[in-house]
Amino acid sequence: MPATRTHLTRDLKRREIVDSAEELFLADGYEKTSMAAVARGAGVASNAIYWYFPGKDDLLAAVLERRLEQAIAALPDPSEASMEEQVLAVLAQLDQVARLTAAVHERSRQSEAVASVHESFHGQIDGLLRRAFRDRGLDEAESAIASEATMALVEGVHLHDQKRDTAARDRLVLWTIGRIVDGSPA
Repeated sequence: MPATRTHLTRDLKRREIVDSAEELFLADGYEKTSMAAVARGAGVASNAIYWYFPGKDDLLAAVLERRLEQAIAALPDPSEASMEEQVLAVLAQLDQVARLTAAVHERSRQSEAVASVHESFHGQIDGLLRRAFRDRGLDEAESAIASEATMALVEGVHLHDQKRDTAARDRLVLWTIGRIVDGSPA
């Protein structure tokens, strides 16, 4: 059984637990990952993990928060990138956590922690899309609808395209944006 490493700071242990969870969630999926496996991966005793995270959903939320922060930081600067480049960058970030997409949607219905991170993701991407659509000439109301439609398309394709044909997905999303903005494909 792994020994608890009391000499490490609480923050470092928490990071190690989140690192382990992220690796296992992305490799094996949320459902197949046990808290005991996360603890083993982090080198802490199984019961110690609960000192940091009351449950598996809280751990998933911590992984998602970190991934969201990294994803937002990795997006191109809107003043230097086209709307299409920004949307494709968001899709590339989503591809990195594709294994968790269905679990996030399912757990959001049951967990406030997961729902909060999911809502934060939607809010940030909605803001990005609305600005981009306004920059392309849509008014506020049209930008809101266009953002909602684009998010629905992206999530639908992301949830249901198990083959992850990214080139076909990208063509579909860019075509849709082109039609929304000026009636022609992007």
